[in-house]
Amino acid sequence: MNAFPYPRLALPLAILALIGASFLLASPWMGQGFELSDLSTDSQNRLTRQLEDGSLLTLDNGSAVDLTFDRAQRRIDLLKGQLLLEVARGDTRPLFIVTPHGSLRPLDAKLIVERLQDSSEVTVLEGRVELAGNDRQRSLNRGQQLRFDGITPGTLTQVDTGDTQAAWYLERLPGDGQPLNETLERLARHHRGLLLFDAPSLADLKVADDLALDDTDQALDDLQATLPIKVARYTDWLTLVRRK
Repeated sequence: MNAFPYPRLALPLAILALIGASFLLASPWMGQGFELSDLSTDSQNRLTRQLEDGSLLTLDNGSAVDLTFDRAQRRIDLLKGQLLLEVARGDTRPLFIVTPHGSLRPLDAKLIVERLQDSSEVTVLEGRVELAGNDRQRSLNRGQQLRFDGITPGTLTQVDTGDTQAAWYLERLPGDGQPLNETLERLARHHRGLLLFDAPSLADLKVADDLALDDTDQALDDLQATLPIKVARYTDWLTLVRRK
């Protein structure tokens, strides 16, 4: 019988006690469990599932959804992370993808939807998508990407759908001046163990270069080499990112 590994856990637990609750609460998704969701993935795997209407759903690493398919509608609640959906044709029931920041209605579309801590983002790869949120409605077409928070009108940009799909399938995270706190939030979904950081203190730092999501340790080292941050690893179970 193997003994419980107290020595291995002692240091991470001591570090957690030392950094305090404020640091933990500043890291996205702390204290939120998705074990009871209809579909979910861990940090090391994606999941592709054909839904009952024939649509093809792919969940990114560290993602979770609830599914409600009844006579009136088809609904996907994105609880965490990111998904890619290829909508099947022929079903007359309305289809919705819902986050706390708004409701998306894809129309014969292929799209990527990501839920972040303070906003959500939709990228239309094919077809058309309607967004409803905070009494506003918008229509998005192929090659358009919208960041929305349910409060402001949102930020609409044009993207290269080929590059976007390549980044998805190759598991690359584009830099393009993305805020560091959002980049770390995305890396945390792919990271084995806990990746904790104080999001507000890092929000003004921008990421310039693309990162590999399939090697988060190397990605963190690359960020540390180019930005004023310190990456501290306490066993394989706990990694902390602080501003220098």
